[in-house]
Amino acid sequence: MKITAILAVLLLGLVGFVLLVERPKMAEEQRAIEANKAFVEVDRHRVARLTLTNDYGQFVAEKRGNEWVLVAPIEVPADWIEFEGMIEIAQMVERGRVVVDQGDFEEVVLADFGLAPPVVAVRFEPPSGEPVALFFGDDIPSKQACYLMWSGGKKIVLTKKKYRARFNRPLMALRDTRAFPFDPDEVTRACIKTPERTYEVVRDGLNWHLVAPIQARADEREVLKLLSQLKDERVESFHKEVVDDPAVYGFDNPDYEVVLHRGKDDVPLTLVLGKRASDQRLKLWYAQVLGRPQVFIVAQFLAEALDLPLTQLRYKRVFEFDRTGVDRVRLAYRDSVIDCTKDSAGAWDVVIGDERVADAEVEDLIDRVHNLVAAEFLDQADKSTGHYGLDDPALKISLWRGDALVQELVIGRADKLWYGKVKTFSEVVVLPHSAMAWLQLNWATREGA
Repeated sequence: MKITAILAVLLLGLVGFVLLVERPKMAEEQRAIEANKAFVEVDRHRVARLTLTNDYGQFVAEKRGNEWVLVAPIEVPADWIEFEGMIEIAQMVERGRVVVDQGDFEEVVLADFGLAPPVVAVRFEPPSGEPVALFFGDDIPSKQACYLMWSGGKKIVLTKKKYRARFNRPLMALRDTRAFPFDPDEVTRACIKTPERTYEVVRDGLNWHLVAPIQARADEREVLKLLSQLKDERVESFHKEVVDDPAVYGFDNPDYEVVLHRGKDDVPLTLVLGKRASDQRLKLWYAQVLGRPQVFIVAQFLAEALDLPLTQLRYKRVFEFDRTGVDRVRLAYRDSVIDCTKDSAGAWDVVIGDERVADAEVEDLIDRVHNLVAAEFLDQADKSTGHYGLDDPALKISLWRGDALVQELVIGRADKLWYGKVKTFSEVVVLPHSAMAWLQLNWATREGA
């Protein structure tokens, strides 16, 4: 046993040494190796302009503030991640075997290596000072690598083809393809028009509220989920850079419209989905962000995300109440009653008919009543509570604080569904099919009265 304990201590010491000493040392050595491989210095904070020439043409982008903008061949927002990534990858490009050294450089024919003109060229320009450029040439005969040259280097070396491929990007990969770019944290009001209905939600601190088509608390998670889907939706393709006639695309009377208000900004951000694109099999839509000239195409997923039912947007924990100090609970079934009373020491006395039970989980039951969710909200026009089996309830749970009735949940059964209503919420709602099992009071043993 002592030997085992000693071995265990030694093993823990060894593991600690590796984690605290060797691993950081290895990480530092790896960073040093990577730094030695980097032969061009491209400071991402100092790159103001980037020119990329490749198989797809020549592209010029400028950094304006924290954003990248393509200025040629068209002026449109650029993909921030794409351009920042190219700056990062420029520092990772490796130099392999030297094919032409400095002494022979002036004698070689660069076209023989695919470097006049280069297959791919990328130029990084700072606000002042000399730019840095990388020039990628043809594959070597074995196709295992390609030729590389750089500004001021006067050498030709081999490098991995994956670096050249990283810069060989088409226009679609370089431009910002977010269909509806915005920051969800800034949204204070959202209005969503669909072919079926119009929703409007407003934010109050951390909470969201429906103001149309009804006034009710909204489900914060569902609202934020929808805003996240809108933010992340990508363009399938750009159809036209300028809208010639909005009616051609259905933008004059769109099927879907999303209007977002952001903080103190008086100008709302509006996305419209007009007509279906020509290929109906793919279920694509023409779309536009108002105030921006481009017509783009989005997939059916965006329309499906907006076609959410009202129930999904509503806050579903409508049975909540202040649980503080609840000291009496009654569960009244059709054929029996359970009375629970908390004494001054905080223990629950639970009586079922003429029997007293021990170790009943009353606090847990109180939490489950509080956390119960509505499965569906109803259109209750011209329907009495008797229609839902609430005049002769299957269960009534009453909760008191002293002599004050804090919450009362009434559960009925009709048409194979469970319905519920509480004193703090005026509507009858459909309950989950497991509601009765969820609201079961559990106990460990029975004792004599």
